Amino acid sequence: MNLISWLTLVGICAIGAMSPGPSLAVILQNRVQRSLSDALIASWAHAAGIFFWAMAASTTLGILFQRIPTVKNYLTLTGAAFLIYLAIKSWGSQESNDAVQNTQLPAAWLTGFSISLLNPKIFVFFTALFSQFIPEGADFTTILGMATVAGLVDGTWYSFVSLLVGHMGLEKSLYRHRVLLNRASAGFYLIIAGLSLGNITGLLV
Repeated sequence: MNLISWLTLVGICAIGAMSPGPSLAVILQNRVQRSLSDALIASWAHAAGIFFWAMAASTTLGILFQRIPTVKNYLTLTGAAFLIYLAIKSWGSQESNDAVQNTQLPAAWLTGFSISLLNPKIFVFFTALFSQFIPEGADFTTILGMATVAGLVDGTWYSFVSLLVGHMGLEKSLYRHRVLLNRASAGFYLIIAGLSLGNITGLLV
């Protein structure tokens, strides 16, 4: 993977993390109902769950591409199709009415970790995403690096949210601009899918 590929991966992971959803609500609950330290713990526990699924996806793809090289194009096509589906879904997604509710929370690390670990759709997402980037014969360093990028971007973003919420109205701003963030995600997904389809078409011609 070259520098452009790594930067693109960082950008997509960042846009994905920034989209408001249940994970953001959990982090905000810990920040509002508890403390900054609890929110930071929840943020990095959430990132650990993201790293787990990202590592599982990149390892699975790495093994498949090494043992069955011919499967790469098929998985890349499938991944591109899934990214197009996500783009369509994200583009049509409307603003959420989710609010930070005043509920009793389990331990901060447990709320953050479980919201990501108990969502196997994250594995599907990273499998589709990483199939567009991971090269044949990728070594363990590349596989670990991709998962680490996903985890670090996620933890950094939610830590940033935890630090700024309440000071700059970040919570309201994120939910207010949910549609814009979702459409930015859709644009990124379409670009990656289009580039991958173009590369595969070039190989088949």
